[in-house]
Amino acid sequence: MRNRRRTLARAVLVAAGVALAFTAGAPRVQAAEAAVPAKPAAASPAVRAFDRFMARSSPVCLNQPSRRCVDAGWRFADTDRDGKLSLAEVKAVRAALQAWLAWKGDAIPRRERTSVTLGLIVLDVIGVDKLFASLNVSGTGKLTRSELLADVKLDDRPLGKVLQDPKAVDRRALAARLGHIAPVVDGMIENKDSASGAK
Repeated sequence: MRNRRRTLARAVLVAAGVALAFTAGAPRVQAAEAAVPAKPAAASPAVRAFDRFMARSSPVCLNQPSRRCVDAGWRFADTDRDGKLSLAEVKAVRAALQAWLAWKGDAIPRRERTSVTLGLIVLDVIGVDKLFASLNVSGTGKLTRSELLADVKLDDRPLGKVLQDPKAVDRRALAARLGHIAPVVDGMIENKDSASGAK
């Protein structure tokens, strides 16, 4: 059950695009990434920037209070430095994450790759525009931190620990944002957890 909550929260936050692909999306991916040499294949400047971000944010997201992890992700995503995230910025983060995953290939452990890929699938099924609109309750077209974190209570624990705590994450509100795909995602997560528990 705990794994289901953690994976669902990761999927939604990755889908939301907070550098949270970077943060929640995968603290363990970040740690694994930092320990493995980069693939020799050429990477675009955007992929290289994302790779540097992942390496720098790993110790922050794994060991420091959750707010610092979110702050690091926000700084990365907010390219125009206006303190808010536009739909274009969220889409850019999503594209950079996908390109980074393809570039890293087998350097990322299979389990972590699966978790992040699930988040991307959820995002694709729901649609970036729709998920962004569900978070942007002010309707301004710019996502604030409070809107992004409306369903998550940050504290002094690392973000991964916060997202595992059912008292810190409003699962009902997250499920409402997922809409019609929520039962499918829940089933996928349940099957994945059952398979990993059987090993």
